[in-house]
Amino acid sequence: MTTAALDTALKQLRLSGLAQSLPARLQEAAASQLSHGEFLELILQDEINIRHQRQLGRRTQAADFRHPKSLEDFDWSFNPGIPRKRIFELAAGKFLREHTDVLFLGPPGVGKTHLAQAIGQSAIRMGFTVLYRSIFDMVRDFLQDEAVNHQDRVLRRYLKPDLLLIDDMGLKALPKHSGEYLLEVIMRRYENRSTIMTSNRPLEEWGKLLGDVPAAGAILDRFLHHAEVIAIKGRSYRVKDSPLLRPGKSPVASVSPATAGAAS
Repeated sequence: MTTAALDTALKQLRLSGLAQSLPARLQEAAASQLSHGEFLELILQDEINIRHQRQLGRRTQAADFRHPKSLEDFDWSFNPGIPRKRIFELAAGKFLREHTDVLFLGPPGVGKTHLAQAIGQSAIRMGFTVLYRSIFDMVRDFLQDEAVNHQDRVLRRYLKPDLLLIDDMGLKALPKHSGEYLLEVIMRRYENRSTIMTSNRPLEEWGKLLGDVPAAGAILDRFLHHAEVIAIKGRSYRVKDSPLLRPGKSPVASVSPATAGAAS
C-alpha cells in the first residue's frame, strides 16, 4: 500500500492520531528493529493518547471555566489555614461518585473560585463532565430561556453535568425569581449529581440576597444535607502584591496640597 493510500485509509477509519505519528513510528520501528506486535502496540497507543487529549479539550471547553485553574498553581502559603489535605481529597473525586456537594465560604479573594475550578479540572481529567457558571450567569441564562420560550432547555444544561460549579453567591442581590431558578436546579440535582457553590456571605443572608426567604431555606435544606462546608479566612490573594500593603506603607495614598488642588 502506498503512503497516499495508507493516509486515505487512516482518514476513512478516523485514525487521525495514528496518521500523525505513523511516519516517526515507521522510522523508529526500522531503527530499533521492532517486532510487528511492538510496532502495533505503539501506534495504537498513539491513537488512544490523541483521542484522550481531544476529549479533555472538549470537556474543558464545555465546562466554560472563567480562568482554568489547577491545584498545582495555588499559593498554599498565602492563607495557610486552608485545609490542603481536604481539598486534595475532594480533587480525588470521591464526593462526585457519592453525589455529595461542597460549599466554599469566605470573603472575596481568598481562593474560593480558584479551588472550585481546580477541583473541576481534576474531575474532567477523571472523565467527569463539568459546568462552571457564576450565579449571575445562571440567572441570566434562565431569564433568556423564558424570554424566548425555550422551556427546560437551560434546565437540562444545568442538570446534565456530573459536577456543577455555581460561583459568586453573595456579591450582590439577585433579580426577581432567582431563588426559584436556583431552587429548581438544587432540587433536581439533589442526590443525583454533585454541586460546588462559593459564597462570600453568611448563609443566614441568602434569603435577602435571593429576595425569597422560603426559597433560600429550601435551597439550603437540600444543598447542605450532604454538603461539606469549607470556611476560608484570611487576606485577599488579589491584593497581596499591592505596594500599599507592603510593610511601612499606608493603605491611604498621601496627596500633596498641590496635587490635591490640581485634582479638584
